[in-house]
Amino acid sequence: MATRLVRPARDLAHRIGKIARRAGRTEARAAALEQAALPLSARLHVPVLAEAPEVSIWRDMAGAYAAQAARGDWAALLGALVAADQSRSAAPGGRRLATLAAEGARAALTQAIAARDMAGAEAELARLEQMAAAQGDGYGAALIVAQAHLELGLARRSVAAEGGPGHVPWQGYLSHVAMAEAVLDPFDPIAENSPLLAATRYQLLRGLEDGERLCRDWYEDWSDLDPTCPEPHAAHGPHLLPMWYGSLEGFDAEARAAARRTEDVAGGAAYAVLNMAAAEVLGELPPGADHGLYLSGLLDYFHATGCQYRANIAAGAMAALGRTLTEEAPGSLRQRMVMEVLADHLTDNLREFHLPAWKGGTDLIHWALGEIFSQALARGDLIHLGSEGIEARPVET
Repeated sequence: MATRLVRPARDLAHRIGKIARRAGRTEARAAALEQAALPLSARLHVPVLAEAPEVSIWRDMAGAYAAQAARGDWAALLGALVAADQSRSAAPGGRRLATLAAEGARAALTQAIAARDMAGAEAELARLEQMAAAQGDGYGAALIVAQAHLELGLARRSVAAEGGPGHVPWQGYLSHVAMAEAVLDPFDPIAENSPLLAATRYQLLRGLEDGERLCRDWYEDWSDLDPTCPEPHAAHGPHLLPMWYGSLEGFDAEARAAARRTEDVAGGAAYAVLNMAAAEVLGELPPGADHGLYLSGLLDYFHATGCQYRANIAAGAMAALGRTLTEEAPGSLRQRMVMEVLADHLTDNLREFHLPAWKGGTDLIHWALGEIFSQALARGDLIHLGSEGIEARPVET
């Protein structure tokens, strides 16, 4: 009798369990369908930052140097600038400390220009010139004064250009370039072992009659003095375009030559940075760019620091190229290659999104995630930060 009663009870419990499991699956499917209908912004659980933390650090560091300048503690500031310049010291993200020190030294002038207070900017320039005269013969003070002339010259050109017909936007700029050139003339960047001196001299080019003749030599001096720094390539890229000292037909050969000069310490980063800088001007990569070299160069650029600032710049550049190729050549070998490299980079290296690095903002981020995780997102999965990188996860019920 007991045996006959136990079996129906066991069968009933089994049926109830199946019903519960079926209900659970139905509930999970419903939850997944509900998630799949949500916009990606509601399913993205990875930090999206309006500013890279590295940029905030740079601002704070430059602010500390600005405080020294405001106190008149020039000996300490200039000593720190020259020491950082000679050692090629870098802040998080790879920005050179000497550059930040120079920005801090000119901070009051920069603030006056931002407030469109040209009289105040002129007063700050005069104060820097007095400082340089009191500091003796070192190159640190000289390059700060030269940079101040160039910054004020560019500001005057911009203000004059806004004045419309009858104004001569280049006149004030050229006079400041001439004064900056005179300040720098006693110093040779190679003899001084100074990348920042080379960088400041390079900024003279657009205001010099023989800028085209000097452009490549001065770029090579700067790059040779600091071959792991991307800034020479970022500055030089636009000058290799037709509106300055180059041509579209010759751009790729020059970018490859730059990469060969620095490949022993920087891999192909120079190729990638030159092309990124050109794309900023053209709106797209120069024609003839080698996408394979570009992608490997972007990864070399990232791995030099391994930071999220560069991870995002590389990812944003890859996504921009991937989107262009998806529109122009969907399914092509080039398009698949770019998307595969982007997918690996996102899932292996990214920990957060920095909006300024993605030229299309959240739209480009969402497009990239939609392409890479299309199947998972169609199932209703969410995008999370995993132990290795960005990943898709089913909805937890």
